[in-house]
Amino acid sequence: MGTGTPLRRTGGPVPVDDEPGADGALAEVARAAVTGSRARGGDGDWTVAVEGFWCTVRPPGRELPEQGWKLHVAAASPVAVEVLAAVAAVIAEDPCTFKFAADRERLHEINSRNSDRASAGKFLTVYPGDEEQFRRLAEKLHLATAGMPGPVILSDRPYRPGSSVHYRYGVFTGRAVLGNDGAYRSMLRGPAGESVEDVRTASYRCPPWVVDPVEGAGSTTGTGTGANGRRAGVLLDGRWALTAALRHSAKGGVFLGADPATGAEVVVKQARAHIEVDRAGTDARQALRHEAELLDLLADSGLTPRVHALVEQQDSLFLVQERIPGQALGSWVAARLRRDGTPGVPWAEAGPLALALIDLVEHVHRRGLVLRDLSPGNVLVRPDGAVRLVDLELAVPAGTLAGTAGTPGYRAPENSGPHRTHRADPGADLYALGGLFFLLATGHDPLLPGDGSLDHWLASAARAGLTARRLAPLVLRLREEHADRRWSLARVRHELAGPAPQAPGPRTPPPLDRLLHDGLRHLASTATPQRPDRLWPTVPSGQLTDPCNVQHGAAGVLAVLARASLAPLPEPVREQARATAATAADWIERRCAAEPVALPGLHFGRSGTAWALFDAADALDDPGLAERAAAMALDVPLAWPNPDVCHGAAGAGLLQLRAHRATGAPRFLDRAAHCARTLLAAARTEPYGTVWPVPADFDSALAGAVHLGHAHGVAGVGAFLLACAERLRAAELPDAADELTAGAGLAAQTLAATARWDGDAAWWPQSHGDPAHVRLAHWCSGSSGVGSFLIRHWQATGDDRAHQLARAAGRAVLNARWHSGTSACHGLAGNGEFLLDLARATGESRFRHGAREIARLLADRATRRDGLLLLPDETGATSTPAHGTGTTGPLAFLLRFHHQGPRLWSDPEPYREAASQGCRLGPLTGQLSAGSTGGRR
Repeated sequence: MGTGTPLRRTGGPVPVDDEPGADGALAEVARAAVTGSRARGGDGDWTVAVEGFWCTVRPPGRELPEQGWKLHVAAASPVAVEVLAAVAAVIAEDPCTFKFAADRERLHEINSRNSDRASAGKFLTVYPGDEEQFRRLAEKLHLATAGMPGPVILSDRPYRPGSSVHYRYGVFTGRAVLGNDGAYRSMLRGPAGESVEDVRTASYRCPPWVVDPVEGAGSTTGTGTGANGRRAGVLLDGRWALTAALRHSAKGGVFLGADPATGAEVVVKQARAHIEVDRAGTDARQALRHEAELLDLLADSGLTPRVHALVEQQDSLFLVQERIPGQALGSWVAARLRRDGTPGVPWAEAGPLALALIDLVEHVHRRGLVLRDLSPGNVLVRPDGAVRLVDLELAVPAGTLAGTAGTPGYRAPENSGPHRTHRADPGADLYALGGLFFLLATGHDPLLPGDGSLDHWLASAARAGLTARRLAPLVLRLREEHADRRWSLARVRHELAGPAPQAPGPRTPPPLDRLLHDGLRHLASTATPQRPDRLWPTVPSGQLTDPCNVQHGAAGVLAVLARASLAPLPEPVREQARATAATAADWIERRCAAEPVALPGLHFGRSGTAWALFDAADALDDPGLAERAAAMALDVPLAWPNPDVCHGAAGAGLLQLRAHRATGAPRFLDRAAHCARTLLAAARTEPYGTVWPVPADFDSALAGAVHLGHAHGVAGVGAFLLACAERLRAAELPDAADELTAGAGLAAQTLAATARWDGDAAWWPQSHGDPAHVRLAHWCSGSSGVGSFLIRHWQATGDDRAHQLARAAGRAVLNARWHSGTSACHGLAGNGEFLLDLARATGESRFRHGAREIARLLADRATRRDGLLLLPDETGATSTPAHGTGTTGPLAFLLRFHHQGPRLWSDPEPYREAASQGCRLGPLTGQLSAGSTGGRR
């Protein structure tokens, strides 16, 4: 093991100038190296093409194999040009395809502490034509890049100890395959033709049928260099026993440990070589040494952990420090949010915490330091309420030129933008302090897209809660755009000691009709039909999913555009929606024709896609499109191991009901009934009720799951059984309908048995065995989705217990409104849809008012961009169009709130037919007129 290293004064991070460096020049470096070369066995010129993130260089006359041994070459940012030139020169003499990060900014992303662990360090990828060329190139590249520093690549094996050249076996050109969960997976082909996923993790893997060309047979795992983290029980420096991993990142792990000699608990932070912690390229090890120095300087303050040792080991540096008991501030806030309809942390706890944060920042500033990354993850709250700093790697003396960095939402404007360095100023910490006060006041990070203002959001919270009322003026003054206008800590303390301000008076929220119209315009302006991969961008969690699905893809957007084109909106808005719907339908059909896999799920599979095409056919008066949607519905598999709505059989069944309503063809009702009977047969009885588990051996991330909610569990299956029973009853098939209604009744009984009560509010966990404190409120898992089924069960059967539970679920949704995001899947939009269902079914004014309030809470988070008023997606920082996780789900809620109509993905009725029946929703002032008020429908 390594040896302890004494603390050394490092002087802080070494800044770089804001010169562009290699930006825009890397492609020319590669081009120069291969210009004039002739590929062995072929003629012609090399091609050098910048393709998004990557620049790809291809020799003439060479075809890539589908899979094989690939080489990755790492490069620290300062030597990127030298590494690229050396690699390109080698490959010019032994041609094959290679690619590299197209510019310095992309290389920074690859080497950043925020990079994915399995991808970090992969500056350059080489695709040898066969194993013979692999061996030649590996050795030549190793020699050509010797002495050029770069990060260890965790997914690969180093060619030699300390080499920047790494290798792994993987896919080159093989087509990505749509997996059972609706995401694309790179698949390797085994010797017998079997498909095996090319899993990229933070450790080296070698498929069992190939022999490692460097290490030989039987070598399938990593080298144990120390770069991949530390296992429990490992002794660091022969002394510190690492007992558990708290988290891993590209920068390194954070571990719990102990000194066996004394029993003292410690926290151990790892910093890997050449991973960058800021935009100036500061090495993580340098930053960790700097942090140790600052902890040493602040040792007498009691505000930071004590340092025990610095340990160097291979490519990493480890900081061993005192373990301070407590919670990260973000977790502390989350644990104290009330389920009583008020925002933020109660003032009795938030007030002392706010003063403690002021004291902390004031003490650091008196020492002449600027934290630069004051954020919820870097502040620890002890059990006695005292606060401590636990991450000082970005802190520097005031006035120091340092690389821009920080946590989104808490990073000051002067530390953001394209520049790579800035002069550290205490005003940045004041801005971040205002963000922490916003978190205390609302329970949310202060995130909005672009330069969005928190004013409306904060004012609404201040009208509803004392904590927000006390802190709102401080938040606004601390988060002034210009640093010299921010209140001083003395002024903040003075204001906090004064009397509570009056609650702000009523404010005119952003106009909801404009929010709807601008959102629809944004869908039109952001469509990219020329791209084959995605018609609209999506949030990071959806980037590998089917681009034609509902949750993250084009189908969810298309369905809302189709409804908007039929709604009584201003003619220009309707026509633009109609034109964009036509473009989207055409794109989806072309993209689906190229995808051989048809998954059944409504939100992640082809069922939602076909449903959206039915809606588009109705809106565009296109019988041919309806026929093609019907053909797609017939191709959707009904027998599927996963029974749920989002990914599985219940979703496929709901599509068959939609197809039956669209076409009248009996075969679709027959298919729906067959699907429902199959689901009844798949039910399992547990002590607490009837459930529909996902088989444990199914190739899915949900394997073995037994969920209660609408997306993946009992409520969703029950909702399909109920909807199918109603259609069978309308088709005069009462016996079949009664069987399915009974099955839905079993689902309702299970949900009644698993409800978790808090006063008059009913909540549900994701699964029955979840800890007692787990009480969820949203559509995917929780009160909104469960209640959406229960209220329909009451309407269909007259089951009064379901009626009471649905109303109690509505109370939970109302109580959770302040602490929800914006999305349809797990946020305000989905919860608002449920309140509209309750308002329609019960006629109770509290649910009508609740739906109106949710619309206003959404509007409070709107931001202006390019002249449009836009909502954030689930990340809070962007406005990507997607139904489940983006802006389209909230637009669907606002459209239904304003104009009427069935609920998307729940009611199989075509919009034209349903719009003239049932609940009629008034203008966006929130007036509704109730439809059915109870009993059977």
